[in-house]
Amino acid sequence: MSLDVKRVIPFGISTLVGAVVGVVVLSAINAALLSVPEALQPPSPKVVPMPGSQPAGPTMERDYKALMERNLFRAKLQVEIPKPKSEKEIEEEALTAAVKAMALKGVVLGLHKKDSYAVIDLGGQKGVWTFEPGEFVTNGLALKEIRKDSIKLEKGEFAVILKLFSPVYERTAGAQQGAEGVRPQPAPGKIDLSKDIKGIRKEGGVTVIPKSLADKLKADNSAVMSAVAVKASDNGLKVVAVDQGSIAQKIGIAPDDTLQEINGHRLDASEDISKVYNELKNETSFEVQVLRGGRPETLRYEIR
Repeated sequence: MSLDVKRVIPFGISTLVGAVVGVVVLSAINAALLSVPEALQPPSPKVVPMPGSQPAGPTMERDYKALMERNLFRAKLQVEIPKPKSEKEIEEEALTAAVKAMALKGVVLGLHKKDSYAVIDLGGQKGVWTFEPGEFVTNGLALKEIRKDSIKLEKGEFAVILKLFSPVYERTAGAQQGAEGVRPQPAPGKIDLSKDIKGIRKEGGVTVIPKSLADKLKADNSAVMSAVAVKASDNGLKVVAVDQGSIAQKIGIAPDDTLQEINGHRLDASEDISKVYNELKNETSFEVQVLRGGRPETLRYEIR
């Protein structure tokens, strides 16, 4: 037993000394690492938050701001955003466009104001209409005055003089407005329909319209609408005048006729013309109910 004790005691002492030495060495290494300057230490990773996410701290907030200042996600536009138009400017543009499409085709000066009227082609498929002083023509424009060779249309500060058989109109003084002259561009040329009109013929009680003519009128019906002046009445649309040699005259429309129905569609106001045209432009046969000399008649047409 004495030999074992002699061996164990030195072994235990050596083990204890080794452990103490190990602790001292580790402490020295840790102290040495802590004393390394910050510039030599490896940088800690920085996370840049995605736009819209919540920054996690001051460092991330600075990085996000720097990215946005560098404009990495936005391209700088080199154009100026146009200034939005006012309601007044938008309305004046609409009125100007409406007047540019018009043409004054005739005036009648009666002994009394109620006997005077103007014959105005509203342009395109809107047709030719007669208006008395004080009546609204379009877009709130009222017929204020009828002269021997011109008329005055007015809506508030917007006022124009429309001359007889002229593509030019003039801005004039309206309510609280000074005079200003404007010359619009002439209307575009019309489609030549002279050859197609010659193909219109009568076969018994039916008027035959060539298909070539009908196809052209599908694209632009202004050749018919601008040749007939009508006025709304209690019984339908009364024909005031028909241009000589026009399609309307060739198919039998005459002054003083009152157009009442087309294929069962009632005609009472100007908007009915465009509505019926759009609904029936692909039809190949038509029946037009008219009052002629106070008596009802039916005009029949076929497209061949």
